[in-house]
Parts: sequence; C-alpha cells; structure tokens
Amino acid sequence: METLMLLTYITFCWIIFKVFKIEVNKWSLTTAILGGVVLIGSMLMGMAYFHPGSRTARTYFVTTGIVSNVKGKVIEVDAKANEPLHKGDVLFKIDPTPYQAAYDAARAQLEFAQQRLEDSIRLQKTAGGSKFEVYRWEKEVATAKAQLDKAKFDLESCTIKAPADGFVTHVRVRPGQMAVNIPALPAMTFVDASSETLIAGFGPEPLENIDPGDPAEVIFPSIPGRTFQGKVVRVLPALAEGELTTNRNMYSLTTRLPEGQIPVVIKLDTPLNEIGLPMGVDAIAAVYGVQEGFWSHVAIIRKILLRMMSWQYFLRFH
Repeated sequence: METLMLLTYITFCWIIFKVFKIEVNKWSLTTAILGGVVLIGSMLMGMAYFHPGSRTARTYFVTTGIVSNVKGKVIEVDAKANEPLHKGDVLFKIDPTPYQAAYDAARAQLEFAQQRLEDSIRLQKTAGGSKFEVYRWEKEVATAKAQLDKAKFDLESCTIKAPADGFVTHVRVRPGQMAVNIPALPAMTFVDASSETLIAGFGPEPLENIDPGDPAEVIFPSIPGRTFQGKVVRVLPALAEGELTTNRNMYSLTTRLPEGQIPVVIKLDTPLNEIGLPMGVDAIAAVYGVQEGFWSHVAIIRKILLRMMSWQYFLRFH
C-alpha cells in the first residue's frame, strides 16, 4: 500500500513539473521530496489510526469429528465427500445385529417384570401377599425400563446422521471397517455450512476506532478486481496470547509474547456461501471507523488504495 501511494505521488509530481514547466533543481526536488514525506506520512498515520486495514483477514469455519456412540462393523456409507447434506441425513450405518438383540432382550425383561408386578399387586389384594414383593418388582420394572432406553439408544446410534446442514470431508471409513467410539479416531470430518465467519486481525493501536456497525470493505486475492461491502459485527474480547491454561508451571513475565492482533468479526452484505470461494481463504480488510470530521475524508484514499490492491492481483504470474 505504501508503494502504491509513493508511485501515485511520484506520478503526480511528474505531471505537475511537466504541465507547469517547473525547473528541476535542488530546491524544487527538495520541496517535492519533503512535501511527499509530510503528505504521505500524514495520510498513512491517519489511515492506520482512523481507518485501519488488515492483511490477516480470513474466513474461518467449524468442523466436527464424526464419532459413533457405539462400536461395530460399518455396513454402509451413504455420505459422499464434499456433497451438500441436510441435518438428519444418514452418513453411515453400523451393523445393528448385536444391538437389536440387546434391545429385544431388554424389552422382554421389561414385559416379564411388568407381568410379575401385576401378579404381586393382585396377590397382595386377594391373598395377603407381601408388600416387599410389590416394591421389589416395581424396582425391577424401573430398572428394566432404563435398560430398554439404553438398548434403544444404542440401536438408534447404529445409524449416524448429519448434526447440521453442511458437508463431510476426509471420509476415512469404508464398509467392512470397524467404527469405534473414540473421539481421537473420527470416521469422517463434518463441516457446518452455517459456521463460516470472516475474521480480520487488527493491531491494538486503532482499537478505539473500531466499533460494531462500522462500515468495512474486503477484497479477496482469489477474486481480483472486486470489493465486497460489509459491517463490523463485534470485536472479540480475548486474545490467544493472554491465555493461561491449567498446568503445573507458573507463568513467567520474562517470556516475551507477541503483542497479538485484535480479532474483529466482519459480516459481508453478500453471504460468504454465495461468493463461491473455498472456506478458509485469506482476505484483506479495511474498517472505516470515523464518519465525521477531517479524517473521515481520508477514507476515500483507503478505498482507492484497496481497489488498486485488488486490481494488482490480475498481475500474478505462476
């Protein structure tokens, strides 16, 4: 950005010298150089403070490791990698035979316990049966219901479904393989389509000029020549550099940490899923924090430079 401003100023000075036929000498060159230093320096400082920019913007998204609640042999994989899915769509199935048997046994045990409870109540009323037998079979019925609920849950867990709208990537499971309920060994990775968020990192100096609702603009190197409008949604209240985790080591103030960047969430007027870019692409963002006063007019320079940066991505050669 500084290079673009310098080249623009040099071009402007060259036109002025040619149009007004100004003699090139040490005084005119010194005046042009000092004027450029003051002008460009003031603009850069004003833009950086009142209309900050970020080269570390990126779209982020949430992934979920799909782990089955039960273990067993995979008999069917319905999900295809990177194809859209709706919440509740079947991802894959596990052989339900042992869990169906456990469910049938639990249901039979419940029916038996309920019948014995009815017999105990009838016997107590007609032949002076023991209350203890009634209490015991009431307990057995409750236990059998709990076991049936657990067996039903395990049986239903043999069909693994999508937790939300999105798609799966890195499908690691195939029919015949064993699926295990270990979080460190997911069968596939699910991407939540609604979780994509654009976050830009800004230095701490202009933080007081970044507020929710401020207008913002974003360019993507993947889409040269286009600028996307948006607004600041919120400034995240925590930085990773200040995190303290639970371990046995005390924190040392002699450890030098980077100052970190303030994460700012930006929502574009055009939904991210309609732009047509892969999730996780990088971007460049600018926030226009001052809407009144002298420095509000400097925003036009930031906008021009941002568009010039977007156009220069056409010049990439590989």
